[in-house]
Amino acid sequence: MPGAIIFTANDKIGHLYERHRSMVRFVIVGCINTGIDFLVFSALHIFFGFDQYSCQVAGYSAGIINSFVMNKLWTFDRPKSNLNTAVQFIEFVGVNLVSLGVSLVGLNLLGAQANLNIYLSKMIVTVFVQLLNYTAYKQVVFQQ
Repeated sequence: MPGAIIFTANDKIGHLYERHRSMVRFVIVGCINTGIDFLVFSALHIFFGFDQYSCQVAGYSAGIINSFVMNKLWTFDRPKSNLNTAVQFIEFVGVNLVSLGVSLVGLNLLGAQANLNIYLSKMIVTVFVQLLNYTAYKQVVFQQ
């Protein structure tokens, strides 16, 4: 029966989604945050001539605000956590400060030292930092 095959496939996809829901949601939120980050980064670099490090700090900071709210309320589904939101935010900012430092070092190594295009460098650094962030958010900040 074709319907049974579709149901089985949908059931497997649904189970797979439930199993990895926080990762899927993190990727979606990450895309939104990355868009905000790149928009701020590019606007400051193109229109105002800021250096790549200032642009990185500003763009990354803009993404952090959106990221905390969306990750707390949706990605890790912890709107009414037993943890104090202020404590979570401090931990979240701490993780992001470490990640920002890693991203600045990465931009320097890839962009300034290896002479890669600034946007290619930023994309590579962003992927690495997001893997680091997901692990820290899940294990430390939102404790799932």
